[in-house]
Amino acid sequence: MEKSGIRSWTYIIIPLLFLIYTAPGALDYLFFFPDEKYYTDSVMQMMDKDDCFTPYQADGSPRFKKPIITYWVLMASYKMFGVSRISSRLFFWLAGATLVLVTWLMARSISGNKNTATLAALITAANPLVLMSASRSIPDILLVLSLTLSVWGFLEIMLAEKTKRRFYWFAYGGAALAFETKGFPAAAFAGVSMLFLLLNPWKKVSFKKLLRPLPIIVSVLIAVSWFVVMYIIHGSGYWDMFFEDQVGMRISSKILQVFNNMGLAVAFLVAFFIPWIFMLFSKPKQVKSYFKEKDNKVRSVLFFILVWVVLVVLMSGAVFKFYDRYLLPVVPLISIFLALVFTRIETSFKNTWFRVFLVLNLVVLTLSLVYAIFIACNWVLILGIVFSATWMASYFWGPFKEKSKEILIANAVAFLYFNACILLYPFLIPNNGKQLTDHIIPKLSDNTEEVFVYGNIRTASSIRVHSNNKLHVVSMDTDFQLPAGRNNLLVISKNDLNRFDLSSYEISLGSEEWSRVPAEKFPGFLKNAIHKLKDSGEKYYIAKPK
Repeated sequence: MEKSGIRSWTYIIIPLLFLIYTAPGALDYLFFFPDEKYYTDSVMQMMDKDDCFTPYQADGSPRFKKPIITYWVLMASYKMFGVSRISSRLFFWLAGATLVLVTWLMARSISGNKNTATLAALITAANPLVLMSASRSIPDILLVLSLTLSVWGFLEIMLAEKTKRRFYWFAYGGAALAFETKGFPAAAFAGVSMLFLLLNPWKKVSFKKLLRPLPIIVSVLIAVSWFVVMYIIHGSGYWDMFFEDQVGMRISSKILQVFNNMGLAVAFLVAFFIPWIFMLFSKPKQVKSYFKEKDNKVRSVLFFILVWVVLVVLMSGAVFKFYDRYLLPVVPLISIFLALVFTRIETSFKNTWFRVFLVLNLVVLTLSLVYAIFIACNWVLILGIVFSATWMASYFWGPFKEKSKEILIANAVAFLYFNACILLYPFLIPNNGKQLTDHIIPKLSDNTEEVFVYGNIRTASSIRVHSNNKLHVVSMDTDFQLPAGRNNLLVISKNDLNRFDLSSYEISLGSEEWSRVPAEKFPGFLKNAIHKLKDSGEKYYIAKPK
């Protein structure tokens, strides 16, 4: 597949490429995922209260819905770099790159082939779920990283005649970290992995080989440590909230909904692996013969992957509401499976798929260039266009020219995400939180006033992050009561203004969606549409006492 002398550095180059592809979406609040507020708000309160163990909700009450690892990762970033939009996502962004590296190392270890490892890492790096999850400060990317380490350990225990000690720590320690990240789902994956190793008909593992007392004992202690601390501090009451989130409000009792969710899980898995899934079945006879010829070692790996995929589909089906991110744990494994196949059989339509994604990249790049020249531009858009143009040129005259089509396709898919983020940047940045922060600070006489934010608590969370946690923000959500104090600023969404008597307040516009989109610079046939888009966008107003 690869002929370049830089092949020995691919395990470093691919994670670095991933960081570049995801930087525009990860290092600014281009999209503020709703669940991020639960973690950023909680950690800021934990730091204010000098409490490293108890997460908090926006109203100050304890939040026991998720274990502690995600909060600690975010807290470490805030402690090291201060509160900001970059530090809110920095370690999650780096976790995504680490996942790509671990996928390369695992694929290289179990296949003995660097080409397989390179393609597996690139397919993982180009997967939409991984690209998006590395741009969110929520548990998902940390969960899949921990589980992938655990999988690597279990696979090495199964495949190696004499397993190195570190892989036991990977297997059990990774599962423990996953449990402290997400809870019960991690335990299910670890349990199924152990059962597979014991029951696998092609390469069974004995209890003696599977069990190692020290890694297991230490991992169990890690897995239960936060729960023990919470029991000591809060008593058994914390368990009710945790169990309700993990099981009570998650598990569906409706059979029809279960099957519907399972169908969605399969459909989304196929969608997230386009074009690879179509390339896989482009020559079914070769794929069939590949499976027939494989030895017991490879069969064990392939069926281990299949068991995990089935488990993910079943778990996704059992929940009350399906989320595509539930599929994330199997992305590295499916990527390895695809890489194992693609490096051993010849597939069709590779040139076609590469041209499709190349054209899509060219279209998005052209739109960015037109926007920068004729409408508006900023330094992020300009840098993105320059990088995109250089990247495109490398396909024809640079180092990419000699790469295999599979590698080119993976890069083209990931780069489409980069180009889309660059195109959207001038439309979506600055977001409501940044605009409101910039308008609130000049209206404060000192830093003692409280800022009451009415509406979606995500807005209050965004203000806290953009103000570096320097503003005293109170999330009112749907509590439409005016505060008793006379010196407090109010932030109110456009739709909620009529709920208040604001005759004693000065009202000014605080933020609006699409604020930097100049409708007057668009062609005539688009102006009305842009005006309507801006008018329908979310707006917030600031009310200051007269």
